[in-house]
Amino acid sequence: MSAFRWGIFGTGTISAKFVAGLVATAQTEVSFVASRSAARAQRFAARMRVPRAIEGYANAAQEGGVDAIYIATPPALHVEHALTCIHAGIPVLVEKPLATTIDDATRLIDGARDNAVFAMEAMWTRFLPAVRLLRDYLDGHCVGEVRMLAASLGVAKTVRAENTSFNPVLGGGAISQLGVYPLSLGQYLFGPATLMHALGNVGETQVDEDVAFHLRYQQNVLATCYVSIRSWAPSEFRVLGTTGEVCLRGPLIRPSGITLSRRSVEQLDERDYGWRMRLRQRGWLNWLAQRLGRTALKTSATTIGRFYAGNGYHYQAEEVRRCLQQGSLESSCMPLSDSLEIVQLSEQIRHQLRTV
Repeated sequence: MSAFRWGIFGTGTISAKFVAGLVATAQTEVSFVASRSAARAQRFAARMRVPRAIEGYANAAQEGGVDAIYIATPPALHVEHALTCIHAGIPVLVEKPLATTIDDATRLIDGARDNAVFAMEAMWTRFLPAVRLLRDYLDGHCVGEVRMLAASLGVAKTVRAENTSFNPVLGGGAISQLGVYPLSLGQYLFGPATLMHALGNVGETQVDEDVAFHLRYQQNVLATCYVSIRSWAPSEFRVLGTTGEVCLRGPLIRPSGITLSRRSVEQLDERDYGWRMRLRQRGWLNWLAQRLGRTALKTSATTIGRFYAGNGYHYQAEEVRRCLQQGSLESSCMPLSDSLEIVQLSEQIRHQLRTV
């Protein structure tokens, strides 16, 4: 079997992680890296051992010679660069978010479908073994009836206009950079969502820096999420149900398993008002429980590991290869309709922040 050949658009950190991650998959090679700057392309190629450096994205698409191109340029440029490849007949894996506006996302998707060229958003977390495990457990009603989802992700960054995260023209902001993770995972597990409320802080560079938002999924599953590019926040994803909770083990963006905590449904009866209840309310017993750290509710927690190989970035690349080998124009795990809905939700959140 011949090696699957990748081309890379963009020379940022995410491109380097993707190239490094491909080591974990067999029969795969990187043929070139392209950038607007010849110097940046050459520097990236030298450091990441890529054989060719190409100046200009249109030139790279015209040269071709690859099976797919990974696009990791700033979010606002995704549609332009993806369509350049699509019109050249080259399949694309587009870094998240797929686009920054619903109009751009629609143009990209229509272009891929009209030209019968494969396209997929690079939401790498969806393809990790732990996330697949979480979905399987939820399908098995591991926490009873799911009622809520809680997620947070925050990284305190220094405000610099030249940094994509703080540049509104390039597609910066907390929702674009981080919010796409809980939005995409929630959709993968529970389907389409409706935005109920969003609030946040818009910074001096006019991007959303801190955002809290509430969603409602099918079967009345509620979600509360917080993302920030100005403050640290736990990297967590928790699903809460009538018989317990299940959460991703490790960072939300790259989990290595799940932790399942089960509790029985509380049943109140006359015995709850008897001597046991009165004993539990005694001051001396509460004094002792606080010092022993026994004030939390009792739960039965089980951790199930599902470790990822390498740095985890290769799973999405393997999905692209699998789809192309099968003749599929979209991924069933990350279909373009899902990406479109996420862009639409993101746009609604940003709009609500500026009208509250």
